[in-house]
Amino acid sequence: MPRNAREPGAPRCNRSARRRLTALTVAVAALTAGALSGPFTGTGTAGGHIDSPSTLLDPATDLTDVYAFTSPENADLVTLIANVRPFQTPGTAANALVDFPFATGARYEIHTDADGDGAPDATYRWTFRDDDRRPFRMGPKVGPLPVTSLDDRSLGVRQKYTLEKITAGGATETLLRDAIAAPTHTGMFLMPAYDRLRNQATRELPGGGRTLATQAADSFKFDTQVLGPYVLGTRGPVPGWLPDAQPLSVLNVNSIVLQVPKRDIALKGDPRRNPVVGVWASVSRPGADLNRSLATQAPTFRQVARQGNPHLPLALFGTTVGLSEPGGPEDRFQTRAPKDDRQDAAFMAATLDPVPPHRFESAQGHTAPATPRLDIQALLMKGISQDKANGSVFGLDLNAHTMNADADPARIVLAEELRLNLTTPVTAAPKTYGVLDGDLQGFPNGRRLNDHVDGPLLRMLAGEPAKPAPAGLVPDPVVRLEPADAQAVFPYLNLPHAGP
Repeated sequence: MPRNAREPGAPRCNRSARRRLTALTVAVAALTAGALSGPFTGTGTAGGHIDSPSTLLDPATDLTDVYAFTSPENADLVTLIANVRPFQTPGTAANALVDFPFATGARYEIHTDADGDGAPDATYRWTFRDDDRRPFRMGPKVGPLPVTSLDDRSLGVRQKYTLEKITAGGATETLLRDAIAAPTHTGMFLMPAYDRLRNQATRELPGGGRTLATQAADSFKFDTQVLGPYVLGTRGPVPGWLPDAQPLSVLNVNSIVLQVPKRDIALKGDPRRNPVVGVWASVSRPGADLNRSLATQAPTFRQVARQGNPHLPLALFGTTVGLSEPGGPEDRFQTRAPKDDRQDAAFMAATLDPVPPHRFESAQGHTAPATPRLDIQALLMKGISQDKANGSVFGLDLNAHTMNADADPARIVLAEELRLNLTTPVTAAPKTYGVLDGDLQGFPNGRRLNDHVDGPLLRMLAGEPAKPAPAGLVPDPVVRLEPADAQAVFPYLNLPHAGP
């Protein structure tokens, strides 16, 4: 590709684009600062990308979004994506010293639960390390010549990773060793063909499937118009936010993409008989057990981040940073496994009596649905089924673990997971509001990259589908400056935004 050519999916580097990029980047910085210091304690940041106070201190482990969907080009495969490290500004040759690596030594994991007991039956674990090839281990990590291959010496520091699969019994299989991640995009001059680097970083997996660790354009389609009712209990945009701009549309994240045969994660390897899996991601940092001798113990990994359903703290507590002090229910959620959710009294109480409906009532006069909200607890903690005892109000069997023929009902527990029915047919005409608008393959039946989640969550908190949400509660989505729609083939994510 000529050096001055535009990459597929990359923004044009004309003056208008640069002005928009600069304005929105500044806006994100202002929004983030305002979220942390404004009059509304913990009012959150763009896209809900900061879910607890603890994630502010460790951006490399901050899980922003988890996606799970049947691969549209092959119905026998499932794609799972975990995004981390939000708010990355587009790279340029002028700021080539800035990069956004994965945390070295940390464990980035995607978990699947096939039997509904809240514990992983399959865990895919990525562990990264730096491969520093600079002569004196100093200076820029990229340059001075353009990088056209992952083997180019101009790519002075590469990140390599090991990918392992761990079963419920603890057996570990190494799927890849010393695989190379696609680097941080440092601009069109230094990386004139980032798509080529990403293709080189895509690795086939033994037994089928593939994986990719890469920087990517943030795909989260969040809407300031919708976040107003969530956070402040008002109509319209949050005061001071850009009403017609989506700041994430010009920012990047780090993404781990995994595509595997459905039989690899279905209970007993049979997705037809056992179609439902729960999915979540976590990040763990190495540490130590201070109750034992440091001289004799092996490194201990402590979970520092977790995500399944999108905007969980927002939906339950009405905020993305936290209504409580550090160590509150949002922070506690980050450090535990789904099987332990039911032991947190404050968290469980919020699933039956979430905050946002009360804000709708006090600020707008929309009567909050009666509690206990068994429908919200089913949505987040059980999955959707026809069983009225389950609390679901959808009236259909969709993604509850009770649908798995070989699952032991006595072992199924309340556990927050993003649940996916592996047998739901790929939708020919997807709708961004998913199940609420009749598209059974969309959120909350897993989550696709193009799904909107704020509006559907808001409507369900207001009582849908048992009763229609009040008129005007959910404004029409703002579509100007949204992230571009995801691609139709692996790895689906758009290339990272970059300047000259």
